[in-house]
Amino acid sequence: MLISLTYLKLKEMSRKHNIEKAKKLIKNAKDRGAKLIVLPSLFPVGNTFELYNNEKKMRSIVKNLAEKIPGNSTDILVKLAMEGQIHVIAGPLLEQAGPKIFLTTLIISPDGEIIGKYRKIMMSEKDIRLGISGGKEPIHIVLDKKYGLIAEDDLYSPEINRILAFGGSQAIIGTTRPISKKQEIVKYVTISRTIENGLSYLINGEMIENEDGEITGYSPTFIATPESLIYKEAEEEDSIIVVESSMITQNKENVMAKLSGLEGIINGLYKSIKKNKVISNEKQTVAKPGS
Repeated sequence: MLISLTYLKLKEMSRKHNIEKAKKLIKNAKDRGAKLIVLPSLFPVGNTFELYNNEKKMRSIVKNLAEKIPGNSTDILVKLAMEGQIHVIAGPLLEQAGPKIFLTTLIISPDGEIIGKYRKIMMSEKDIRLGISGGKEPIHIVLDKKYGLIAEDDLYSPEINRILAFGGSQAIIGTTRPISKKQEIVKYVTISRTIENGLSYLINGEMIENEDGEITGYSPTFIATPESLIYKEAEEEDSIIVVESSMITQNKENVMAKLSGLEGIINGLYKSIKKNKVISNEKQTVAKPGS
């Protein structure tokens, strides 16, 4: 299956503008034979979480953008998948689920069906301050291959990535937030993960343009493999990179049968994830004024 990653320059909060750009890239990818297209974090409004320090403004944005699934953003993605007759992985989006807000990645079929939903597990300090909750466990999506899904800060968790590898992932697909500096760190961490787990990583970044037309931040869009490290990278804004899945996936179907004591290993990794989340929450509690 041909997979396409998108490197979009998104204009802050300009849904119509960004959707039209995405449609062009999706058509380009489909014309080249792509069957699965990955869209960036918080498409179509653009992810500005790490670009501004005004938390009052960011809280307002979170509150305004959070919606139930299905909702307006979901409808947009469903329409794009059905019009292009392709699978779409998009997110995370801000999901309102009862009193909680999650950062949720969706997998949508060419028929417009939501066939998978992953809630980001590892929260950044800013996520926590903005009142966003973490998901419970990693997931896979099975299409032509078995793909592990990650979102944003999950990349920095060795435990989450190891669980996906032990679970039989043949490649990992994820998104990253735009940042204002040191963007190369994303590549360095991804290279570490691909070497640690012997898996290819398909990482979808984005660029953010403010209302004055200035680029306020970006993150790279690239593919890393154990053999080539950086296998492919998008070098221009509003472009795609495509790859045939059979060229970058590992045969890990029998990994669970080959590993002894796997259940104990995975339970240990889950405990480590939970411990890290508790520590992060405690840090935020200590940092609150007057506490």
